[in-house]
Amino acid sequence: MFSALHSFYQWLRKRKIISLQEMPEFPDTSQYVMGYRNLISKDQQLAVLDEVYRLSYKINPKIWLGIKFLSTYFSIRPGEMIRLKEKQINLMVGRFIIPDPKEKKYKSVPILAEDIELLKQFPRGLPDLPFFRHVKGISGTREGKPFGEKYFYKWWKRACSNLGIQEVDLYGGTKHSTVTALENNGWLYDEIKTASGISTNEAFDRYFRTSGKKTRDIYHDAVPGRKIGKQLGNNFEGPK
Repeated sequence: MFSALHSFYQWLRKRKIISLQEMPEFPDTSQYVMGYRNLISKDQQLAVLDEVYRLSYKINPKIWLGIKFLSTYFSIRPGEMIRLKEKQINLMVGRFIIPDPKEKKYKSVPILAEDIELLKQFPRGLPDLPFFRHVKGISGTREGKPFGEKYFYKWWKRACSNLGIQEVDLYGGTKHSTVTALENNGWLYDEIKTASGISTNEAFDRYFRTSGKKTRDIYHDAVPGRKIGKQLGNNFEGPK
């Protein structure tokens, strides 16, 4: 809100509608810290995806597919994913072409070979049709109409409710949880950050919360009475 208002007044000043002296004094917002989303493990994430599949696949398989893709291609935001058109999923080169990225610069995301084969199972529509669109037979929707902004979120929450998983939203359960879990597989901070497409450490740190594996290892060795490191011993050269 601060950023939007400041940009608006700057626009007024550049158009000479107001003078520099008429620019309002903006409050200091540096003391406020944005909240963090709740996370789930990769096993829980898989369980939710399985439940989404069970609930929705016969209705429209693209519901499950979109949420699965958000869990895999964590550089794509839910809003970006749901707005993809047929022409922006290029199976020839194996890329998602993101039309209006938040970063305001060209963004393409490579598609895994297994997902290219999965996408080939769907009949292709006209280039400007939304890829994530409703199909015939669903009450209250028109065939070909694009999914709403909250459509993936609605199915995610329904699956979580069935599994007893509370207070984990779509963004936290897909992108945030995937990014954090990758550390357990040996990926380094900078490698995950590069794949995420986030340019600054401050922004990335809101997504990446260390899994705690290395910290737990340190705490394990710090337990009182547990021997750590190398011990003193003797060899032919004397004490070492």
